[in-house]
Amino acid sequence: MSEKKVSEKKASEKSAARSRNPRGEGSRLRGELISAASRLLETLDGQDALSLRAVAREAGIAPQSVYLHFADRRELLTAVYAERFAELRTALEAAQRSSAAPGDRLSAVCHAYVDYGVRNPGHYRVLFGTAGTPGWEPAAGELPGLPTFQLLVDVVTDCGATDPRSTALCLWAAMHGLITLHQDRPSFPWPPLATLVDTMVRAHLTR
Repeated sequence: MSEKKVSEKKASEKSAARSRNPRGEGSRLRGELISAASRLLETLDGQDALSLRAVAREAGIAPQSVYLHFADRRELLTAVYAERFAELRTALEAAQRSSAAPGDRLSAVCHAYVDYGVRNPGHYRVLFGTAGTPGWEPAAGELPGLPTFQLLVDVVTDCGATDPRSTALCLWAAMHGLITLHQDRPSFPWPPLATLVDTMVRAHLTR
């Protein structure tokens, strides 16, 4: 057998061995696939550039093993977004619990949101640089970010806003703008982001 064929055989055996998880470890592989897809999405030009074969290669498994956990690419993408949004929501919930006064809670949530985006630029890009882009057209159950947005709406409601949803949308747009512009234009003489967030919150709380 040629050296090339021996190498290919070993690679195939390695993939096969990697794809057979011990009993009860299927969930671990599922998590590894989600992590692999998320890492790829941090650098790829949009979700359309992601392939299941590339995810399998990133995770170090045989391509067919992906289908043991995800029926197609869309299902995998939905799982990625659900995990990342849950991560963001956990950070916002912790901030929400840190203060009793409504205005202070809103400020804490907004600071936590911007902090998450700045500290986790790759994860943030996965959330808002891919999910919901043209062509995605999510179906029911494929909008994992809605509960996270609702948290912001609820906090704004507690502050007595006359139109909580519209106010929350404006706050979200402002925070997203701060995060992305700060990342895309680092040479701009930015004031501290904390100062900008405080200014933004005060402006929206003015009645």
